[in-house]
Amino acid sequence: MAKKETDKISSLPEELLLNIVSSLPFKEAAKTCILSKKWLKMWQSTNTVNNNQLECNNVEVPQRKAFKNFIKIWITLHKNHHLHDKFTLRVSPPSNCCDIVGAYVDFAVEDGVKDLELDFAEAQWEDEHPEENIHDASVEFPRHLYENKKLHQKLESLKLHSCSFETKNFAKFVALKDVTLAWIPLKLESIRTLLSTCEWMESLSLKNCWDIESFDVKKLKLKKLVIDRCIIGTDYIGFEAPNLKVFKYCGTVPPVSEVKVEAGTIEEADLDLSPMDEFFECGNELQNFLQDFFAVNVLTVCSVILQVIPSGDEPVRLPGGLRVRHLKMKIQMHPQEFCGFLWFLNSCRRLTKVTIDLHHCNILSEYEAPYDVDLKNFWKRLPVPTCFRRSLREVEMNGFIATSDQLYACSYFISAASILRKLSINVLNNKNDDPHTVEMRRILASQLLHIPKASRNLAIIIR
Repeated sequence: MAKKETDKISSLPEELLLNIVSSLPFKEAAKTCILSKKWLKMWQSTNTVNNNQLECNNVEVPQRKAFKNFIKIWITLHKNHHLHDKFTLRVSPPSNCCDIVGAYVDFAVEDGVKDLELDFAEAQWEDEHPEENIHDASVEFPRHLYENKKLHQKLESLKLHSCSFETKNFAKFVALKDVTLAWIPLKLESIRTLLSTCEWMESLSLKNCWDIESFDVKKLKLKKLVIDRCIIGTDYIGFEAPNLKVFKYCGTVPPVSEVKVEAGTIEEADLDLSPMDEFFECGNELQNFLQDFFAVNVLTVCSVILQVIPSGDEPVRLPGGLRVRHLKMKIQMHPQEFCGFLWFLNSCRRLTKVTIDLHHCNILSEYEAPYDVDLKNFWKRLPVPTCFRRSLREVEMNGFIATSDQLYACSYFISAASILRKLSINVLNNKNDDPHTVEMRRILASQLLHIPKASRNLAIIIR
């Protein structure tokens, strides 16, 4: 007689089950009510609530009505549950849903939510060029919430997308540490006011904002700053941030920068110029921008940066060098990236690890090589960077599809990096890839095992 199968998950402690349910998307969490009697009301106590109607931009009216009814029923069911830490509401567009939005937000803050996200941006905006993403804010942050005393004491994270607000009224939110503002017009004075009134803020993210004259904010107390595809009138970024650990920038041009960060404190910088339209010589501006972050431990750069940076006065390396220990490159291994690829290896003399994420990139039109170089035969007789001899221990290549240039790049590391210990080659294997194609990539990668190694201790791992 077969033994009766036991439900091992349901036998776990309720506290652990709540953590599991809270990690699921809200709609998926609600579906767990059909599993068993024990799960029937478990989802109602989840501390993370994410109601997402972004996909309803072009749907029929009955579906939008169903969404509104779902919110009404959900609020009714949850009147006796006030254990929620995180509330997210995404509605696109929010027209004809204002009453539900108000009721939902009021319920969310009734007991003092810690993490509140209101997203009224339309999905297609993400595909637009930054200069074309100017849209009026869809909804205004509810005025009465500025006086909510529970929110003053408990709200730690606030994310507003296409939701206007009054900066000065955030002064009472003494627990607020993390702020994200997206898809709104934003003046420099508003940024300064926000930073001065929210004294305990540690992280500020500005995404797809416009009307910013410049980002000149003098001294920052922040630990993390993100400026993502914002329209800054003068393209100027200037600040002194002794506590800054993480900085991320994405834009169409390298900014004119005067940035002071603390060596030993700044840990990571992510610089992305992928929205740039076409090649132009802005290497000096980009080299100056990089120089401001010379002391970071982890540096992430995109394909466009590799294409542009050698066009400055220093086409081979940055004279003072960068203190980067871990270099991450999001590239295609295209010939237009080669000179920049070598530029970074030459400039980062203390590198211990290189991560190369391979994918389709923005290859700029009108590209001009920074010096006389035969890109077709680039990999022959390359110089050996200092880091190859002194510090580089690990190289990881993700999304490998075994193009000739990807194979040449791997060969370069194998034959020239004399203290390299590990080369990981992770072959691209998407769900829709033909198995024969994937196997061929592995076979081509395996040919690298026969290349003479500069390092006796090198292990080549192909996954």
